[in-house]
Amino acid sequence: MTVKNVAEAAVLILLSAVLYWLGYQFEGWLFDFSEYLPGINWFYLPAGLRVLFVLVAGVYGAIGIFAASLVINLMYMKDPNNAMLLLTATASGFGAWIALWILRLRGVIASGLSGLTAAVLLQFALLYSGLNALFHQTVWWMFRRHDVLFWVDVWPMFVGDLLGALVFLYGLKLALLARKTKPLILD
Repeated sequence: MTVKNVAEAAVLILLSAVLYWLGYQFEGWLFDFSEYLPGINWFYLPAGLRVLFVLVAGVYGAIGIFAASLVINLMYMKDPNNAMLLLTATASGFGAWIALWILRLRGVIASGLSGLTAAVLLQFALLYSGLNALFHQTVWWMFRRHDVLFWVDVWPMFVGDLLGALVFLYGLKLALLARKTKPLILD
C-alpha cells in the first residue's frame, strides 16, 4: 500500500466514523420515541448510513462504523463487558459488509457497484437487516444483556434496520433525482 492509499483509507475510516456517530446522535434526538429497548429501535435511520458507507467505502466504511459503535457503546452501555463491547461494535460495523460480501459472491452486486437497481438494494437491505439483528441479538444473548429474549427482540431490530435503511436509501435517491432536475444557479 502506498502512502496515498493509506491516507485515503484513513480519511474513509474517519469520515465514516464521524458521520455514523453524528447519525446516531441525530437518531436519538429525532426518533427516540421508536426505541423498543436500549440499542433496539423500530426505526433506525443510521442503518442507511451503514449500508451507504459499506457500499461506497467497503471495509474502510465498516471499520469506521465499528470505531464509532465502540465509542457509542462506551458512552451509553451500562456496565459493559469488554468482550461484549467489542463484539457488539463488530456486529454493528461488519454486518453490512458481510451482507455485501455475500451478495458479491452470489454475483448480485458487482464490485464497481454497476447495476444497482431497486431490487438489488432491497436484497441488500433485507440481508443486512437480518444479519445485523441476528449478530447483535446473539452477542447480547451470550452475555445475558437486559434479559434478552432472542426470538422476541430480533424482530424490532430487523424491522428498524430495514425501515431505516430503505428510508435513507430512497430519500437519498429522491434527493439526487431532485438535484438532477434542478439546475444549479450560482450568483
